[in-house]
Amino acid sequence: MVWYALIMTEPEEKIIIFRAFDTVVEANLALTKLDAHDIPCFLTDENLTNLYPIRNAIFPGVRLHIFERDYDQVKSILEENQSEEDSSSMRIA
Repeated sequence: MVWYALIMTEPEEKIIIFRAFDTVVEANLALTKLDAHDIPCFLTDENLTNLYPIRNAIFPGVRLHIFERDYDQVKSILEENQSEEDSSSMRIA
C-alpha cells in the first residue's frame, strides 16, 4: 500500500498592518466593525499601549493587521464609518 501526502499548493496570503491606533478602544471599535463584515483581522501591542500611552517609533500604538487582499474593502468600511461618526458629532455640537 502506498500513502501519498496531500500538499497544499495555495500561496500564503500576506498579512499587513493596516493602521496603528492611539488607544485600545479605537482599535477594538475598528476590529468589531471588520468582524461584523466577516473580515479576518487581529490586533497587536494592546498591552504596550496601556503601559506606554505616548506613541513614537518604539511604541507605534495598537496595530490592526489584515490580509492584503482585504485592503480596499477595509479602507472603504472604516472610512465610511469615520465619516458617519464625524457627521453625527457635528450634529451634537
